[in-house]
This record gives sequence, C-alpha cells and structure tokens, in this order.
Amino acid sequence: MRITSLLRRCLQTGPDATATVFRGRKTNWRDTCEEIRKGGDVMKRLGTAPGDRVAALALNSDVFFRLLFAVPWVGGVIVPLNTRWSVAELGRALENCGARILLVDENFLNEAARLKAANAQLKIVYIGTGECPPDLLDYGQLLAAASPAPEHEGDGDELFCILYTGGTTGHPKGVMLSHTNLLISSLFWLATCHFNSETRYLHIAGFFHIVSTVPAIAVMMAGGSHVIEPKFDPVPTMQAIQQNKVNFATFVPVMINMMLQHPDFDQYDLTSMGQCVYGGSPIPDALIDRMIDKLPTWQFIQGYGQTESSGILTHLPWRAHFGQGAANKRKATGIPVYGANVRIVDPKGRDVGPNEQGEIVVRGLNVMRGYWGNEEATKAAIRDGWLHTGDAARVDSDGFITVVDRIKDMIVTGGENVFSIEVENAVAAHAAVSQCAVIGIPDPKWGESVHAIVVLRANMSATEAELIDHCHELIANYKCPRSIEFVAEMPMSAAGKIVKGPLREKYWQNQSRRVG
Repeated sequence: MRITSLLRRCLQTGPDATATVFRGRKTNWRDTCEEIRKGGDVMKRLGTAPGDRVAALALNSDVFFRLLFAVPWVGGVIVPLNTRWSVAELGRALENCGARILLVDENFLNEAARLKAANAQLKIVYIGTGECPPDLLDYGQLLAAASPAPEHEGDGDELFCILYTGGTTGHPKGVMLSHTNLLISSLFWLATCHFNSETRYLHIAGFFHIVSTVPAIAVMMAGGSHVIEPKFDPVPTMQAIQQNKVNFATFVPVMINMMLQHPDFDQYDLTSMGQCVYGGSPIPDALIDRMIDKLPTWQFIQGYGQTESSGILTHLPWRAHFGQGAANKRKATGIPVYGANVRIVDPKGRDVGPNEQGEIVVRGLNVMRGYWGNEEATKAAIRDGWLHTGDAARVDSDGFITVVDRIKDMIVTGGENVFSIEVENAVAAHAAVSQCAVIGIPDPKWGESVHAIVVLRANMSATEAELIDHCHELIANYKCPRSIEFVAEMPMSAAGKIVKGPLREKYWQNQSRRVG
C-alpha cells in the first residue's frame, strides 16, 4: 500500500470537506486531489522518474502540502530541506541526495540563486506567492497547463521521502522513509491521538520535520483538515487557533511558553483545542503547571520519537500528568504507543530490569530503510534488526519509560537536534582555535542552548562574538554557540580524548531532568 492511495478515501468519504486552510484560503479534498494529480504531471514533464529525488526549500503552505504528495504520486521522492540551514549545508544535502529539481518559495530566492550558481544543472521551480522571478520555472503556470497524471504503480517499500537529521560524523544524514514506514507511524498517531474527520490539525513545524510530515499523512488518513501556518509565531498561531477552531496541534515547549508569556495572550480564544502533543526538549514542572492553569481545555500528551523511527515511539497520556507520588508520571517520557516495539537494553542487548539504565531500541515496519548513501552509518544504527536510538533510559515497574541522558552526543535546543561535532567542526575551523568541545547547557526558554568550550592556540586571540560570527558563515543559526567559554586546558582521558562529563556536570548538577 502507498500513501498516495489514501487520497481515494478522502474523495470517497468527504470530497467537499475542507482539506487545507492557509491564511484564509480554504481548499476541499476534491480540488486538493485534483491539484496533486496535476502536480504529478508537472513533475513528470520536468523529468522526474520513479525514484528520482525532488528537493524543496520553502516555508509551509497549502501548495507545499500538495507537493508533498504530488511528487510521490508519480513515484518521486520528496526531500524537504531544513529552512534554517546555511547555504553550505543545503548544498551538501542536494549533492548527497542527487536532486535535480529544487522547489523554492519567495523566502529563499537568494539561497536558490547561490545553489544554482554551484550547480548549473539544478532546475529551480518557484512555488511561492507573487510574480515568479524571470530566471525560474513558474509552478503556477506549469500547473495550469498540466493534466491529471495516473498514479504510479509501485509498492510500499519504495521511498516516500528523505528527511535530513543531524550528523554524528559532522554532516546531516538523509533518513530514507518508505511509504510503509510512514503508514505504520501514521497508524501509531491515529491509535494514540484518535484523529477523525472532525480533526482540525495545526501545522506550525516545518514540513522538513518528522513531527509535521507524519501528522500530514495521519490526518489525511482520517479525512481531517489541515490548518497550515508558514512557521511558528505566537500571535499568528493564536489567531489561527481561534479563527479555525483548531482542536489538535504539536508544539515544542518553548512555543507554548512564548504564547503564554505574550502580552496579548488573554485576547485570544484558544478553547477549541482538545489535545496537544508536546515534546522535543526538556520541560520544567513550572511550565507544565502554567500550561494546565492557563489552557484548561487543552489535554497535553508528551511525545517522544526520532526521524529514524518515523517519529513517535512513546506517549505520556494526559491522565499521567496528575496524581500523588508514583501515580504522577509527568517526569517520565511515557509508555510505548500502540503497536510500537520498544525495549530498554544493556550494551549486550539484554533487557534491563526495572529502574536500571539502558538504551532505547526499536524494531518494526516503522524503522527507516537506512541513511541515503551511507551504509556504514546505517549498519551502526540498525544492528540485529533493532534501531539503536542513542538515548539512555530506564523503565519503572508501571512500564513508564524515562529518557535520562544521551548516549549519542546531541543537543536539543528549541526542538531542533544539534550534533556537537557539527558545531565543533565549525568552531575549530577558526585559525585561533586549538581545541573545542560543544555541550548543551540548561536554558529556561529553549530547553538546552549550545555552549562551546574553547582552548585558543598559543599567541593567538579571538573573542566570543568573533567565533560566533565565524560559525554563522558555516552552519545554521540554531546550531551556532549561544555562549563560549575560554579555558586553558581540557579534561582529557588516558586515550587523549576530551572528556565532556566534567564540562557538563557544573551546568547540570542541580537539574532534575537532562533531556525531554
């Protein structure tokens, strides 16, 4: 079964029901499916064959939403790119996946021009609003001249998308997700969140995030409606909830906190919201209490997962946020979602006992096909059929899992994954840097912030601002250090490696939760 086949049910059960709402523009499922089919014809006319990758660099929109399905409709593989990346990172991803078409909106014309200059064979297709720049292909015109394309006759093992995630070896890796992977994960969402035809889901996370990609499929599977915002901003988000009676969304805790702290918060009616998934970063008890107090109609569900597992693996039900003593599980990460095969194992692959620490591993049809063009990394991540998440956790006697640390060296800041080595490589590229270690430190707004510890070369100097500006040229803004600490020497192991434990400890020793 392929994800595109789900469109038939939408046509059968609710062709006139609202499919998407974008800045007041409503489109029903009949017109949405028609444009998806015509979009597939555009892709074919541009030379897309089954298995070819089509990249996209754009903020969320209803046009982008339809292209998520139009590319796979004709057997192509959609590759949404992180809109916060630097041009260098975008170029590496395009080279890695081999995309020959790049869909771009008005927000990324400068980046598109630089990418085109580096790759003359790249076709840039404009999917934004307003007049198409003269040197780009106009998607609107191409669509107007298109005819509905027949659906590609493939199977569920074919790739639906490639989503890039942070790289333990210095560069992001392309996670290959098949139609089956995403269908199974969508069923996890349906069983956990109970989507139906009355669901009005708000998309604020970029479509390059698994947390937006899978709900786009799951809500479509249920015949619900997609309310789409280009990106998160407190006031437009609250306006979208009020105007469209949104009843489901997924937030990173910092987003909820920004809405609660906004001076106009009380001016908006947010009571339509029923359930809300939160996750992606540590969340203090005080914020949970404030969420419950200020948003009384919202039922909060904590979610945990990763791109390699096609998203959600565990959830912390609303009821578990309350009670006394051991009955209150709000410090836990959650229980496995319906259908997920999750274990906590020791280094030898044996299940650990209650409250013993081990690594979260998962197996099933939701696990990725591997990393694009990186067999070595794939073999390291999937061993004996089990995906090793790199997250250390323990499980209590009630079956609730708590993620307590990371085995892999990763920072989660504002819901974005940042691998330390990516930042370390950028900092170390400065001529004055001798050694660098990057860690995540507690941040009341972002959960964690990126902090660099630096040893300078003898007789050379650099300021914190200078090193941060240097990093902005090489990596995305959210990956750049927010603070830099200069030290005379690093703690080193007997093998001559930097030991990060002591560097982290002084920042985390009084924190009850290290990860979310």
